[in-house]
Amino acid sequence: MPESTPASRRKILLIGWDSADWNVALPLVEAGKMPTLKRLMDQSAWGKLATLRPVLSPMLWTSIATGKRAWKHGIHGFSEPCPSTGGVRPISNLSRTAKAVWNIFNQNDLRSNVIGWWPSHPAEPINGVMVSNHFQTAVADLDKPWPLRPGTVHPPRLAENLADLRIHPAELENEDLLPFIPRAAEIDSTNDNLLTICAKTLAETSSVHAAATAALQLEPWDFAAVYYDGIDHFGHGFMRYHPPRLPWVEEKDFELYKDVIESAYRFHDMMLDVLLRIAGEDTTVLLMSDHGFESGHLRIKSLPNEPAGPAAEHSPFGIFCLRAPDVRAGERIHGASLLDITPTLLHLAGLPVARDMDGQVLVNCFRSPQTVHLIDSWEDIPGATGEHPAGTGLDAADAQQSLRQLVELGYIDEPNPDRAKAVAETTRELRYNLAQAHVDGGQHAEAARLYSELWESWPDESRFGTKLLFAYLALEEPVLARATYDLLLVRKKASAEKARAILAEKNSEREAAEKTARAEAESRGEIYTPPEVSLNEQQTLRQLAGRASTDLRALAFLEGSLLVLEDRLPEALAVLQRIADVQSAQQPSLHNKIGDIHIKLGDLKAAEAAYRLVLQHQPDNPQAYVGLARVALRTSRPFEAVAHAKSALDLGFSQPYAHALHGIAMLALSKPGLAAKSLRTALALNPWQINAHEAMANIHDRRPKGAARAAYHRAQIEIARQRIAASKAAVSNPAESSTAPLPAFPLVNNLTGRLTPADGAPLVVVSGLPRSGTSLMMQMLSAAGVPVVSDAQRTADESNPRGYLEDERVKKLPFNKDRVWLTEARGQAVKIVAPLLHCVPEDLPVKIVFMQRPPGELIASQHALLARDGKKPPAGGDAALARGFADLLARVNQLLVKRPKWELLPVSFEDAVHRPDETARAVADFLQQPLDVAVMAAAADPTLHRTRAG
Repeated sequence: MPESTPASRRKILLIGWDSADWNVALPLVEAGKMPTLKRLMDQSAWGKLATLRPVLSPMLWTSIATGKRAWKHGIHGFSEPCPSTGGVRPISNLSRTAKAVWNIFNQNDLRSNVIGWWPSHPAEPINGVMVSNHFQTAVADLDKPWPLRPGTVHPPRLAENLADLRIHPAELENEDLLPFIPRAAEIDSTNDNLLTICAKTLAETSSVHAAATAALQLEPWDFAAVYYDGIDHFGHGFMRYHPPRLPWVEEKDFELYKDVIESAYRFHDMMLDVLLRIAGEDTTVLLMSDHGFESGHLRIKSLPNEPAGPAAEHSPFGIFCLRAPDVRAGERIHGASLLDITPTLLHLAGLPVARDMDGQVLVNCFRSPQTVHLIDSWEDIPGATGEHPAGTGLDAADAQQSLRQLVELGYIDEPNPDRAKAVAETTRELRYNLAQAHVDGGQHAEAARLYSELWESWPDESRFGTKLLFAYLALEEPVLARATYDLLLVRKKASAEKARAILAEKNSEREAAEKTARAEAESRGEIYTPPEVSLNEQQTLRQLAGRASTDLRALAFLEGSLLVLEDRLPEALAVLQRIADVQSAQQPSLHNKIGDIHIKLGDLKAAEAAYRLVLQHQPDNPQAYVGLARVALRTSRPFEAVAHAKSALDLGFSQPYAHALHGIAMLALSKPGLAAKSLRTALALNPWQINAHEAMANIHDRRPKGAARAAYHRAQIEIARQRIAASKAAVSNPAESSTAPLPAFPLVNNLTGRLTPADGAPLVVVSGLPRSGTSLMMQMLSAAGVPVVSDAQRTADESNPRGYLEDERVKKLPFNKDRVWLTEARGQAVKIVAPLLHCVPEDLPVKIVFMQRPPGELIASQHALLARDGKKPPAGGDAALARGFADLLARVNQLLVKRPKWELLPVSFEDAVHRPDETARAVADFLQQPLDVAVMAAAADPTLHRTRAG
């Protein structure tokens, strides 16, 4: 491969194949059916790419693009609340809270062409081209207009030409589909929609490819990223028919659809060939997938009864191939994670990697040692990033079309017709996904807190209780785990009885309605046709059926796991073995747990048999290899322990316990240097790894002048034990979650000195969170002679006896793009609460008086207001509400940085009420207006401070 261009000046092409799996691809490569992938592998370092959990594509592709886990990048699911409609919309990049790799390239004067990334809608105004993930979806029949959705293409000048490249599913001819379904003529399309699914997936994938090839050939670029979801969609539609035939798949269906998956991979191989030819041999190429797709005997017969159920068909390892100068061409590389993609791309571009990224550069792909340059964070580096300006919105009608697509694909349930309930349920799923991400990142205490809040608000959702129990098991909290298990049994029984009663009532009502309708039809001499059940009703019935049933084997697994934590090992083994005797040996978590129990009981032979049984059915299970390494160490087989630990690490680098086992085994082989290297890696990943500190202390005991370092590691052991104990102490009982302390609110920054006389009279904005004292400040300004913008529609009441001084137009700011009236109000004061500040025009000179109040006091005041209006507080508890407000205040600080003509004065509600003279003078100085300070101070009534902190 040519290496004439220096690495830092080479173009970089990132290709994403959602769900691509080596278990399908490698046999096709070996059979000569994917020649382009074979050629790329020969030029590349390649291997498996470990995914993250939950295995949900929007979260994963954002982690790939940022190098960060979900709680850092902000994308937590498939849908999100829509501020403009009060309903729900598909997930957008507007929720992303971290820079993507193309934003970092943008501020380093590199042009990027990004096609189809998920989520990338609306397209960001980067230096280059962005075609969003809404580009390829047909929203109308072929004979109807198919306009591009707003925000689909940047720059807009390309929109018309790119739109012409899209392919409608109805445009496809028979010869287009026959390579995928050779016997398509035998399909009865009135009862079988799989032919339609195939055509739709093929058309959408081809549309993305057309846009990508056009952008790469016609627009300049330094970095390009192209995302294809075709393999994933083909997988969800047809993987059940992929050879070998599964017992529950009918022979006829198997013969019809057995070729689809192979054809999908071969089609992607053909598209890969086109991309590589366009890019040229002198371009660095990284082909990868976010996860795999089960293709063998672990394929599931039916999806779990919960939102995002299709994700259960995914497998934990994707693919990657890296073609670049100095790579180990043709060699298989182990231990890569999708978090490593962005750090590696930055390194390849000659840019430093941020320490706040969760991945690392794939240095093991290169022949020569790599020097990785680091900075603390790219988030703090100023420059033109090409991110959306604050306040960017989405077209509401477009969002609903995209939402329908997600429902049809099975990624989300049909949103509740009640918008408030739909938002609550959507937020619930986002929190649930975030909790799973914390578990994947080893943050079990934070996950327990989230699961506890969710279960408190949604007690019928037993999945929250189950996940909470697993979190307590991971934290080794037997008392909390037992209490959770007992409560789970009680709630599950009550929920099942309630669900069965509702189902019986619905069935009775349906039968009565059908009987009446049938009789009416017969009286008219007509044939009765049962009405179609709506998608929403189907979903409700499915959920009720799931709640009405009880998975006794799952409960038995939970009980066995709890008994292990309680050190009741023989009882635990008996419970789990009963499941194993009637359940398939294909359940890796069950047999890994049995192996762990056998180790604790000292039956190492039985433990080894359990772990090997797991690997027979799932060769990529790292926990089983860790178990075998433990057995080998205890049976004085250090060579085998090293091999098993390495096998675990080959499947994923970020396993501190596996690194520790590898180091301990190396020490047993009298290789202290190699042992220390592995142990240092273990401690870098987890500084509180006690067995790693013990082994390091033993190494230093054997070295001259090593006493001090040995003492250091033994001291760290005690610190680790204290840290672990403190972490456990921080975990609250679910019954006590409502009394947990509220998180502190970040202070909004004081910003002055930005405006000059040349800017003219500014708009005076009184802002803050609801019930933070904004009405009080408006009253004080009005008394002092500042003209206020108020339509007097909201009148004084018990909660605010002196009036609110609001204007209804403020509430409509997110929906109405005509905001001229704000410019016309310069020199006047208007109340705009913090969540709507982003709607104020960016170029308008503004002085903001920002009211601040302690979280407990503010939330209590909000509850009091709701109670006076006969309303209930929102679900989720005060702590969740406070965290949401804290996040909002943090975003206000970020917004201020981007608004150079805005000044802000933070004002304490406490000061305004009890020290009004000082507050009035501070506000007058800030506004630089000749206000009557005495009259202004007199407007503050301390008797209205009815809700106090503490």
